[in-house]
Amino acid sequence: MISSSLLLLATCALSQAVSAWQVELPYHVTVTPVENYVNASGKALDKPLLAYWAIPYAQPPVGKLRFQYPVPIKPGKPTTLSNTDYGLVCSQPTATPPVPQGEDCLTLSIFKPYTNSTEKLPVVIWTPGGAFNTGGGRGLNVPSMVGNAPQDFIGVSFNYRLGAFGFLPSSLTHRAGLLNIGLMDQKMAYEWVQQYIELFGGDPNKVTIFGESAGAHSVGAHIQHIGSEPDYKPPFNQVIMNSGGATARAWPNWTAPLYEYQTIQFLNMTGCNNGDDEKKTFKCLRGLDAEIIRNASATLYAEYNSPVIRWPFQPVVDYQYVKESPTKQWREGHFNKVPVLTGLNTNEGSIFIPQKYNFTTGADFRQYFATLFPLANSSVLDTIEALYPDPLTDPSSPYINSSFSPQWSRVSAAYGDYAYISTVKQNAIGVATADVPVWKYHFDYPGPAPSPVGVAHASELAYLSRVSTAPVAKVMNDYYTSFIVAGDPNALVPSDYPHWPAYNLTNPEELTFINPGAEVKPDSIRQKQMDFWLSIPEVPPH
Repeated sequence: MISSSLLLLATCALSQAVSAWQVELPYHVTVTPVENYVNASGKALDKPLLAYWAIPYAQPPVGKLRFQYPVPIKPGKPTTLSNTDYGLVCSQPTATPPVPQGEDCLTLSIFKPYTNSTEKLPVVIWTPGGAFNTGGGRGLNVPSMVGNAPQDFIGVSFNYRLGAFGFLPSSLTHRAGLLNIGLMDQKMAYEWVQQYIELFGGDPNKVTIFGESAGAHSVGAHIQHIGSEPDYKPPFNQVIMNSGGATARAWPNWTAPLYEYQTIQFLNMTGCNNGDDEKKTFKCLRGLDAEIIRNASATLYAEYNSPVIRWPFQPVVDYQYVKESPTKQWREGHFNKVPVLTGLNTNEGSIFIPQKYNFTTGADFRQYFATLFPLANSSVLDTIEALYPDPLTDPSSPYINSSFSPQWSRVSAAYGDYAYISTVKQNAIGVATADVPVWKYHFDYPGPAPSPVGVAHASELAYLSRVSTAPVAKVMNDYYTSFIVAGDPNALVPSDYPHWPAYNLTNPEELTFINPGAEVKPDSIRQKQMDFWLSIPEVPPH
């Protein structure tokens, strides 16, 4: 079944010249690419691409399929898709600038270099971030990443359901068997690529899943999922996790009090609060106008987005797909043993701490983390205060020259360490402990016009995708391409590049990306702070 909105974008094969690059899918869908695609978001590419836009990978999750796990596409009458852009992103708070959005969003786009070779190309699948509430496949310029790469590979980007549509953690949702819908969308997209990418010239045995922020948290969940089948094989061969991982912000299970309360708030906003009756509740939700759900989801997200981040609509430990606490799974070596590339940006927390909020005193700093971790005892809060010296009382504090209010830099550093930087270190330690190759980077280039938020979360994406023309962009893209194509970031880069050592527990090193290139340095960023965040199994956020 192909949705009506996508049929409007499609054109009949009989009405146009048949492309030599058309792909026929076995469920009676023919996909026609945009040929000679050479300009991605206003930037010329080094090599032209074939762009197969907005291909459905699941049935539209509307009507009775809303608040259900994704359903594979069934064969229907012959259809030709000739889409020319990404299509709809999944329903979310309105973006700036606005992006077309809606429920009928479970699509992926495929970008392939022209090649006459019969050899199958490696594949990278971009898993977008956005706090599980915003974002979509267009969040990374995948065409630029592919079209400016030194070696050929295929890039795939896709959407998955967000906010309440994709993540509604609560006991009620658990009883309905509907936790982590968005993760299941991701899984189906990966499985679609496994099943069909060979028709586009891709190698299903050379697939990298790649995510940043919430996308990296998601990839972390997938690398830790091992199926119960004796011959289980994950739908990927290696992973990239930028600024995130499965342990980011400590995933609780569905009974977390904050999540239960947020779900009640959401149901009250939609008029679908039927107490403990999950059948009536989801029947009500499936019957609503989608805008009612979107608006309630967006309102609740905004309420918990500032000044202390306690986002609603998040993935949880469900004991089925996410089988245990991610921290426990790393500790016990419970993950698919595949090569990993992972890394961080210097100022990961800066964009998450509101600049207009007046963090003035040490008490404001403590209150921020007391609110973030309501179950943490005084000893934990005392330790956090000591590890991040107060710029008003300690002249040696590195946070004296705060970009905004007096405690802003201090709060943003501590939050970034907790939510992202220690998570990336835990990725590296967890994988290296199992003697599996893992490479860690540190992106430390503030750009040609340094920002008061520093080397912020997600700022590396413009460089690794070659949207930026800074010299470090080519260096970063070269290393990423080498990992995607050869499974080792060193294998295909120029001989004058630094050798990027695999992470070693005895002598941990990382590759630091600066302009114009990169250099190997010890992994020593805020070591005492990292030791603290990694010394406790979970910092309960709810």
